[in-house]
Amino acid sequence: MNTEKLTGKVIVITGAASGMGAAMAKDFSAREAKVAILDMNEEKAQEVIKEIEAAGGVATFYKTDITNKTQIETAASDVEEKFGPITSWVNSAGVSKMLPFLDCDEELWDLTMNVNLKGTFLCCQVAIDKMLKNGGGTILNMSSLSGKKASSWQTIYCASKFGVQGLTQSIAKEFADKNIRVNSICPGIVHTEMWDRLKYEYAKKRDLDPEEVLPYFKKNIPMHKLVDLQDVIQAAIFLLTDCSSYLTGQSINLVGGEWMD
Repeated sequence: MNTEKLTGKVIVITGAASGMGAAMAKDFSAREAKVAILDMNEEKAQEVIKEIEAAGGVATFYKTDITNKTQIETAASDVEEKFGPITSWVNSAGVSKMLPFLDCDEELWDLTMNVNLKGTFLCCQVAIDKMLKNGGGTILNMSSLSGKKASSWQTIYCASKFGVQGLTQSIAKEFADKNIRVNSICPGIVHTEMWDRLKYEYAKKRDLDPEEVLPYFKKNIPMHKLVDLQDVIQAAIFLLTDCSSYLTGQSINLVGGEWMD
């Protein structure tokens, strides 16, 4: 178990009201980082904040539409006034829906691209603008196995996550000599609230009972287990600290051996 402390770090996490973002927020604050949660779900975000504060951590919440650059800039400026310079930024907000390609419409395309790709793009712009003034920092973009490996019924999601990969690598190259490192994590199936819904959609795709979906995935993963939230957290800590000081523009495939590149 990595016991790395994050003392002195100011970390912004988007989409941290639930799922992987919430898990990272709780863990990072326990390691003495000051955490800012950017999300649209105020009720769930406040529950995460209460849990962090009850454990003695420091965190704050900003109701933020990550497709609106002004809102992101306002939140980021307030974070720096409250906690000091932003040292790390994690883009974890995302949406996903499984549908046959011909059933996908422009509304789903716009929603998915706006949250998963445009939101990451805008947050990276705001984060880098701050970090250039502060002498550097680290950015972590939460991508997906679907950003490396295409799959049917996930055309739009795959397109958005392939885009996140290209965005990550391009930014990493441009700012590598500015002490700003940008990397990504590409998890496979993580059992979060999102998959509690997606399993019903995937069941239709494979003609399975919804309760058979996650066991089906486990059977086909070489390690025969899903991604654990701790796996995500440990990889994130590695990429956000000097443990990975010579890594930028890279992605960690958290897939239990399912995909290798």
